[in-house]
Amino acid sequence: MRTTIIVSIMLLLLDKPVFGQNSPIVKKDSINVFTSGLFMSKGQGEIKFYNNLHTQIEPQLNTLDRRSSFNSSFFQVTIGSNKNINYGIDFIYKSNITNDEGSSSPFTVFELMNKSIRNISMGNEFTTNFQHGLTHIGGKVRVKPFKNKRFTFQQNVYISTGQLNEGHIINSDLFYERIIQNRFMVFGNIGAWYPLAGDIFPYARVFAGTLLAKRLGPFVMINLPYELGAGTKLFITRKIELEFMYTYWLPIESIVGRNKPTSINFGLRLTNFNNF
Repeated sequence: MRTTIIVSIMLLLLDKPVFGQNSPIVKKDSINVFTSGLFMSKGQGEIKFYNNLHTQIEPQLNTLDRRSSFNSSFFQVTIGSNKNINYGIDFIYKSNITNDEGSSSPFTVFELMNKSIRNISMGNEFTTNFQHGLTHIGGKVRVKPFKNKRFTFQQNVYISTGQLNEGHIINSDLFYERIIQNRFMVFGNIGAWYPLAGDIFPYARVFAGTLLAKRLGPFVMINLPYELGAGTKLFITRKIELEFMYTYWLPIESIVGRNKPTSINFGLRLTNFNNF
């Protein structure tokens, strides 16, 4: 609750003018590439393939550290309509490796194996487990709930396929977007995952970025209060976009324990409209 209040205050403050009137100005439609697909008009659509690879080093007593890695791949199709609504369908494919050697590569998750391997390290035996599968299929809707068009609400319902012992999930998001002097984009996101058979996972993220030469969009991210990140968007063409982001989780013991987590995010986005 405290995190949500902090982000809400930040978003309200960002709604005020920040830079002087003499700041250099670029075309508005250029900087808007950060949220150009957040809400689309009739006839517009996008296809997005995005990966979130979470990996963590797990310190051990009297033996070498372990690594566990969890990748979630999202394949998303979203289209606009002539109403105040967007809708789409998502597929989630997960690949996990738990209790691997600490020196192993997190990208091993992309080998897509279902098996267990016994290992020996410093005289200690341990088992590394590999799992993968299509875990969820779900629908989503986006609406503009307020007259202030900077806010967008999205609701997802993910139905479990039964793979990897995953249950049904409800995901709610409220997005905020703000262009500052046509030079910077600020993008906020408050939401939560509601696993029907687990604990609620809330989050509150703020992104800030700019656009260089219409092709490169560097940005920074904070996920209050525990995660910091940076990344970039790269536009191959006006309709093809690559995205990369790396994040570091702060060593807050109440959240991460003794683990050392990071995440690597990368994706591809295709649209049937020009982004700039």
